[in-house]
Amino acid sequence: MKVKDICEIIDTQKVMRVIALNEISGNENVICKFSFAGGISGYSFGRSQFDVKHNEAARNFLKNKCGFTQVEIDKLLRLDKDIAPLNEKLKVHRKEIDELDTEHVKKMITYVSTLEKLPDMDEKTFVHLVDYHNQFNLSRNGKMHQWLQSKSLLTPDDVLNFKLGLKWGKEHPEDVKRRWNNIEREW
Repeated sequence: MKVKDICEIIDTQKVMRVIALNEISGNENVICKFSFAGGISGYSFGRSQFDVKHNEAARNFLKNKCGFTQVEIDKLLRLDKDIAPLNEKLKVHRKEIDELDTEHVKKMITYVSTLEKLPDMDEKTFVHLVDYHNQFNLSRNGKMHQWLQSKSLLTPDDVLNFKLGLKWGKEHPEDVKRRWNNIEREW
């Protein structure tokens, strides 16, 4: 199937549920709560786990849609442990966070669909690419995109094997397989 045909039928809400499974294990209680995954990450929120430290749009969302002050955002950027009041403030903005997540998923679907010379694939394989983009950033003409352009047909197994060959996949194969299995099971 051609990617443009997939985009005409794909269910954005279903893609968002799969992303939530992969990002927050489907636990909707953490959508409106700041969480810390460790490593170089900052505090994150939402189904898509918008990283406050590395995502200016996430910081702007907190300021403009949720009324967070710069002092509060600085507290998140410092990874301050005392953020219970900030979690309470975030909690009342579930509707806005849902809208942000939906818009984010739509943008990811559109972005992936506009990459040049993508191979034929089924809808589930496309969702694997959207999940890849959410986790790693499928950059235009980057390593993954160049690899995709060399294929005429793409399967979920192809995406799995590509990810397992990455540094992250070699160091964390269980995470790669967990994400892949979630999509395979839920789609």
